[in-house]
Amino acid sequence: MAEEKLRISKELVDLQRLVVPEIGSLIELRYNILSTIKSEEPIGRRNLAFVLDMSERQIRNEIDFLQNQKLVKVERQGVVLTEIGHDIIIQLKRMLYTYNGLEQLEKQLETQLHLKKAIVSPGDIDMNYQVLNFMGRSAAQYVLSVMKYKDVLALTGGASTAAVSEQMKESVYPDVYVIPARGGIGKSHSTQANNVVAEMGLKLHANYELLHLPDNIDSRLLDALKDYPEIKRVFDKMEDIDVFVFGIGRADVLADWRNLPFAKKQKILDAGAVSESFGHYFDINGHVVSPSSTIGVSIENYREIPHAIGIAGGTSKAEAIIGVCRVKPNMVLITDESAAKEIVRKLNK
Repeated sequence: MAEEKLRISKELVDLQRLVVPEIGSLIELRYNILSTIKSEEPIGRRNLAFVLDMSERQIRNEIDFLQNQKLVKVERQGVVLTEIGHDIIIQLKRMLYTYNGLEQLEKQLETQLHLKKAIVSPGDIDMNYQVLNFMGRSAAQYVLSVMKYKDVLALTGGASTAAVSEQMKESVYPDVYVIPARGGIGKSHSTQANNVVAEMGLKLHANYELLHLPDNIDSRLLDALKDYPEIKRVFDKMEDIDVFVFGIGRADVLADWRNLPFAKKQKILDAGAVSESFGHYFDINGHVVSPSSTIGVSIENYREIPHAIGIAGGTSKAEAIIGVCRVKPNMVLITDESAAKEIVRKLNK
């Protein structure tokens, strides 16, 4: 029955493309407008045009159409979504999933990168920040589908994992432990590992531990602090992680963000590093170029984790994602359409 529905759905899409070939791009345009309004509301039409890189005339025409359809309201402070508008975004996302062939794209990623599962959100995170929220929601739903009694859930910091915590629906897991997989003090307060963990712990009504140590603490100082009960508890649980959610970054960008000395950064990049995750730098084949010298999950522990979930999007991260996916077979990748297409293009060159 499900296969028959899928076949009919695909036939309908093919027919619509034949008769109205521009329908896919029109759906995507209006999805981007509505989801950007949702993310930024209230937002003025001029700002909306700037964010979406469209002319003000185009935006004015589209807003007039969406207002006539009762999907948006134009108020004094700016454009906002109506209740119908909020509901329609989810339906548009499902339509784009079918129109853009994302199911086939997911299968390609799973086969070529030996993934346990790939989940692709429609759109481009670099063009529409709301796509990150959809990625976060997909990751949160996957976490809930695999997490069990007394599991240890670990998260790194960063915007991607923060989106997972933000999009997690309130649940009750009183026997689960949530821990940071990295040191807890960083540059951005809202996306620090401790903040991400605390929000996740509260959403799940779970136990959670924080790690009040800088990410790049000196190893001698760390050795001296390891026996403190609050720190020891987190380190002990890092050995028994069941579900691990982490972001994937470009090696060059993360080296700058971590303020690596120029000589060290150059050495890592010259050695072929393309990606960084949980403190380690990897080349395109998933080999460790530079292991983590800070607090965090070791490569040995990572390879033993049953459910490893990487989340990242954007075409510029394609090589970084490929490198991390090759570190460990059967991981789960949450990404966006733009990154997925670029990954497949690079793998098929």
